[in-house]
Amino acid sequence: MTLMIASCSKDEVSDINNRDAKSIGFELSTGKTRAEVANLEALQKSAEGFGVFATHAASSNTFINNYAYKYEGGAWKWAELNMLWPTKEAGFPVNFYAYFPKTNTTLNKSLTADYTVEEAPENQVDHLAANQVGVASKPISGDVLLSFRHILSKIDFRVVTGNKVTVEVQSVTVRNVGNKGTFSYANLLWTTPPFVWNSGFSYMKAPVDDANKFANQTNAKDVRGSSGSLMLMPQNLSGRGWDKTLHGLNNLSYIEVVYRVYETDGGKDLVGFTDATDYPDYDKLGTDITGPLFVKVGYPLPTNWKMGQAYTYTIHIGDGSSGGNLIEGTFIDEKGDETDLPVVYPETGEPIEPPDPIFPENDVIGFVVSVENWGPQEDNPLE
Repeated sequence: MTLMIASCSKDEVSDINNRDAKSIGFELSTGKTRAEVANLEALQKSAEGFGVFATHAASSNTFINNYAYKYEGGAWKWAELNMLWPTKEAGFPVNFYAYFPKTNTTLNKSLTADYTVEEAPENQVDHLAANQVGVASKPISGDVLLSFRHILSKIDFRVVTGNKVTVEVQSVTVRNVGNKGTFSYANLLWTTPPFVWNSGFSYMKAPVDDANKFANQTNAKDVRGSSGSLMLMPQNLSGRGWDKTLHGLNNLSYIEVVYRVYETDGGKDLVGFTDATDYPDYDKLGTDITGPLFVKVGYPLPTNWKMGQAYTYTIHIGDGSSGGNLIEGTFIDEKGDETDLPVVYPETGEPIEPPDPIFPENDVIGFVVSVENWGPQEDNPLE
C-alpha cells in the first residue's frame, strides 16, 4: 500500500527559497508519523539533507549523482553544486529519485540499490524514498514535488496478562528474518525479496525495565522497546513461520520472548522464580546463581510485512492462553544469560522439556495483530 501524502502548501516551502531562478528546487512532503520515525521536520533538521539522483529520459546515466539537498538558513538548497534546469528542449523530460537519510548510496543502471537493515535496533533508521519521473519542463514555481514514502515496516509489541498475575518481560527478539534486499527507485518498490537472513533483532533486552512489568493487565499495553520501534524489511515469511517441515529454530522465523509470571497478590511463582534460591532443592545443587529466573519461549511468525505499514503484535501471557512454546531447556538469569538450572514447574519441580520444533501438537499459537498506515488522511495534511 503506497503512501502518496498530501503535500505541504507552496507558501510553507517554496516561497522561502532564495535560489537562482534557473536552479532546480523541490517541494517536499512526508507521511505524518510518530516521534521515533522520520517526518518532514526530521528532513529539515538533518545536517546531511537527503540524496538526489536525476537522469534524462533518453539516458540511464545520472547527471545528478547523489547530491545533497538540505534545509539551511530557512531555505532548501543544494549543499554542493547548484544544479540547474536544462536550457534546451532535448534535456527534457527529467527523472528525479531521492532518498533519506543520505548515505553513499549508488544507483546502478536499473535504478536499483541494495539495502541492509542494521542488526542493532539503535542503528536502524526509517528510510524514505521518492521519485518524480517524466518532468517535461521546468515547473512554474521551479520546484519539483517529492512525496516521500516509508520503505520499511515498523514493528512493535504489546502484552496482555489477564487478572491476578504479574508478568515481567525481560526481552523480545525477532528471529531469522531477512535484512537485505534490493529497492527500485523507478517504481518505489522492493524488487528482490530478502537474500540475507539475520539471526535476531532485539526489540528490548535484559535487565527488565519497570515499564515492562505488567500487573493485572486486561487491556493490551505497549512493551517499551529499548531503542524504539524495529524498522525491518518488508517480506513474506508465511513459508518460514508455519512450515512444520522446516526443522530446527535456525530455519524458522519466530518471536522470542523471555519472561516470568507470578501472582500479583502474594507473589507466588507461576512461571520462573522470584529468586534462584526458591528453586527446588537449591541448597543441594551447589550453585551460586541468585536473582530471578526467566523462561525463553517462541511464537511462530507467519506474516507478510508490507512497505510503509506499522505492525503491533499483542502477546497474551498468563491469562489462560498459551504463553509460547519453550525453546530453551534451562532458565535465563536477570542479565539475560543462560543458567545450568533446568526449567521446572515451580509448584512440583517437574522438568519441562522444549518441544521440537516450536509448533504445539494441537492448537497453533497465533497473535492478535493490528496494522496501521503511516501518514495523514487527505483532509489532514502535514503541518
